[in-house]
Amino acid sequence: MQEGILRARLLVGLALSLAACVVPASASDFPNRPMEIVVPFPPGGNTDLLARLLADGLQRELKQPVAVLNKPGAGTNIGAAFVANGKPDGYTMLISAPASFVVNQFLYPSLSYDPDTSFSPVSLVAQFPNVLVVHPSLGVNSIQELIAKAKAEPGKISFASAGIGTTSHLAGMQFAEMANINVLHVPYKGTSQSLQDLITGRVGYTIDNLGPILPFIQSKQLIAIGVSTAEPVSLLPGVPPISTVLPGYSLSSWNVLAAPAGTPKDVVEILSKASDKVLHTPEVMEKARSFGSEVVGGTPESVARFLKEERVRWEAAVKAAKLDKNTFR
Repeated sequence: MQEGILRARLLVGLALSLAACVVPASASDFPNRPMEIVVPFPPGGNTDLLARLLADGLQRELKQPVAVLNKPGAGTNIGAAFVANGKPDGYTMLISAPASFVVNQFLYPSLSYDPDTSFSPVSLVAQFPNVLVVHPSLGVNSIQELIAKAKAEPGKISFASAGIGTTSHLAGMQFAEMANINVLHVPYKGTSQSLQDLITGRVGYTIDNLGPILPFIQSKQLIAIGVSTAEPVSLLPGVPPISTVLPGYSLSSWNVLAAPAGTPKDVVEILSKASDKVLHTPEVMEKARSFGSEVVGGTPESVARFLKEERVRWEAAVKAAKLDKNTFR
């Protein structure tokens, strides 16, 4: 009898020990080894620059090395899937744009992760407005003048984007739909290529991230006539929001930092608070602003709400562009 009780106690103890082995580590000793932030884009872009600013700050704040790992490809899906399917322990995170978290689910027939359930949001790292710029040869100096010219010359004015399904494509198509104009979309392989033709006047305008366009506005090679945010942008004094002419227009790019779903809540809280502290240091705020970004931060809960709102916004933009899940087979 006693032998049976002893055996039962041993089995219970073993079961508890095994359960302890599979329970994610608590925040009591987190972090205690190197960490990494995955960027699903090549080095050098806005997301990569922000990731490196954040990694440097987190390294100081959390007292552990924080590396940036670039895993570009498949419209950010490679890097996003790498993190989504990784170990939920807080040591590997994703920093990405709308493509990973909301847009791609509407463009690809299948993904190896679920944007709505595969991540634990950590921080809304930054937002960066899209800016509507025209080449001087187009002869327009306001949103109203661009719309009027497009209506007078249907199908003749072209706009550039960084490629099919990119935020600049979706922003441009939603602008055209809301303005009720017929324009020609010219897709390129990235913003740098589209800008090459835009500054020479081969295409008429674009709506794209402010950062890479800002130098050409400052050199007067391009004219900024509108911003995609609800409020004016400090770097572009006097340039009105597009929504002043097209009420409800609001499509801005952003970067969210996230861990795999299932990461312990207390670990996510540590990462969120550390990120918020780093982002709001004067040095990081100034550097981010220099390439057209405004840091945000926020709690995991506020980021989750933000992503739900953005899902609705970008789904509408995909429909305006007449794209669907067969876009990238």
